[in-house]
Amino acid sequence: MKFDFSQLPLKNRAFSEKPMTFCDKEPKQFLSTIIDLIAIETGNRKARENWQKAQLRNLIKFAHERSSFWRKRIGTKQISDLKLSDLPILTRADLIHQVKSEGSLLRQGDGIGVRTHSTSGSSGTPVEFFISEMNEHYNGVRSIAQYFMEGRDLSLNRTRFRSFDYDQAKHLQRALKKGFTVEVTESWLGSLSDLFKGGVNKHINYWHPNRDLLFDELSKNPIGYLVIQPRLLEVLFHNNDIDFLKENKTVMLISLAEEISSDLRKQFDTQQISVRSTYSSEEVGLIGSECENYPSHYHIAQSNVIVDIDKNNIAVGDNALSRLLVTHLHSYATPFIRYDVGDLGALTDACKCGHDGPTISNIFGRVKDLIKHSDGRLTVFFIRANDIMKLAKFDEYRIRQTTLNTIILEISGCDNLTENQHNSFVELIKNHAGDDFTVEVRTVKEIDWGRSVKRPGFRNELI
Repeated sequence: MKFDFSQLPLKNRAFSEKPMTFCDKEPKQFLSTIIDLIAIETGNRKARENWQKAQLRNLIKFAHERSSFWRKRIGTKQISDLKLSDLPILTRADLIHQVKSEGSLLRQGDGIGVRTHSTSGSSGTPVEFFISEMNEHYNGVRSIAQYFMEGRDLSLNRTRFRSFDYDQAKHLQRALKKGFTVEVTESWLGSLSDLFKGGVNKHINYWHPNRDLLFDELSKNPIGYLVIQPRLLEVLFHNNDIDFLKENKTVMLISLAEEISSDLRKQFDTQQISVRSTYSSEEVGLIGSECENYPSHYHIAQSNVIVDIDKNNIAVGDNALSRLLVTHLHSYATPFIRYDVGDLGALTDACKCGHDGPTISNIFGRVKDLIKHSDGRLTVFFIRANDIMKLAKFDEYRIRQTTLNTIILEISGCDNLTENQHNSFVELIKNHAGDDFTVEVRTVKEIDWGRSVKRPGFRNELI
């Protein structure tokens, strides 16, 4: 293997000018950690598995020493003899109980900063827990490590869309007619910006973006890497708008929170814009990165997590899937050991592309894309946002399954619907969910998102 930096955009003054020094300390440490992560995730499998077993033992031992909650779960068996499958599944309710009763397991004397974090609230009320400064550092490094692992061009711009939190959004909706703000910095490479020529970093914080003004903003700089939630992508960029993205030098779409639809993926493929999805959760960070060659297959981020599955299979259409259980190897403030993230999927020992590491496919989220029928069946439920928005003019929508027989569509920013529009909404939802549902269409002044940041288009309140 040839190891050189000839293809990386090193700055002319990248190296240190201090005596007997090659690189300055901060970028050197950041790059060193990237190399650590790449070595773990792409190197010798046996070495990786030995490292994971040691990290798992460390975490279990720490939890056993610091927490009565975890001592009860771990039991009296020697930690060195424990298998991950010996431990019970950690549910959302278990997590809430441990956090409320014990707080952070990292203490002030440990010398590691700790802060409160929470889920986005997309499945209801956000769940609070604790993360350490190591977790935040890891997430930042691992995000950039993926660019190195795939050989992506570091000199391209990155344009990222982020939704406002609920209180911010309500305030700014009154203050800003354009419905978004823009933050621009010189580079998205963090500490590595002293070494490499990174592209411009643009964050677009949106609420109800004015399309024309947003497109004007996107035209100011080459887009480069477009990081965005698929739901917003579908609302803002219709079929012909993919041409606009290509014309403004979008090189890769990186979808967050969920996968894009196969139809939309094909449109990007036609324009030769690469597509990558990430599989992650607020609780543990990155779980997997989409394979370059096989869409919807995710190489597990083994420097961060171990993934195993519940033994009980669940039928989703023709697929026999299992609940995905995630162990976060660096979760010392609030341990996540065999945590049920609420998703179903298939776990294989390696990827079809030749990647020698566990891979997840057929991921379905409990709140994102599954309908539960009265006979117990689970089926996929996915409606493209622009298919809904073709039927009427409104600001936002939300679809909820509230009972085994009831689906509710809420629409805000639309005072009245014609009978035709009402019937079209009912027909659209039944076409995707089935005729065995009663569909209620409600017009509301404002959708009550609670404290949710993601504002998901569909939520299943039964699973």
